[in-house]
Amino acid sequence: MRRGVLQAWAWTLLSISAAVLSTVRMQPLRQQSDALLVRSRSDADAFASSFDGQFADRQLDTFQQRRDVVSRVQSWQRLQLLGALGTLGGIFAVWLLWMLGRLHADLAIGERPERGSPVA
Repeated sequence: MRRGVLQAWAWTLLSISAAVLSTVRMQPLRQQSDALLVRSRSDADAFASSFDGQFADRQLDTFQQRRDVVSRVQSWQRLQLLGALGTLGGIFAVWLLWMLGRLHADLAIGERPERGSPVA
């Protein structure tokens, strides 16, 4: 039973690490996505005021770059969510195994004959 608790703790720590790593890796990508959105909006405003095709082309290029960045952010978000769910599952498993260990110990104590009592 002790090995199961240790394995559940290891799973929980691994899940926490995955969630933290994905959060750290996602932050710069979000900032890059926001910067690309601002640049795209400025190109859109420039195109709306001048109807120059180069602004439309730049906006489409920026849109494609932002799409790529956002898809990478979504991958890290999936890992973050899986890490959070794994952490919750690991904590529940640790608690459940701990409770089962206590129950097993209590039942083992109840099965032993007490001192001084006749053994049947």
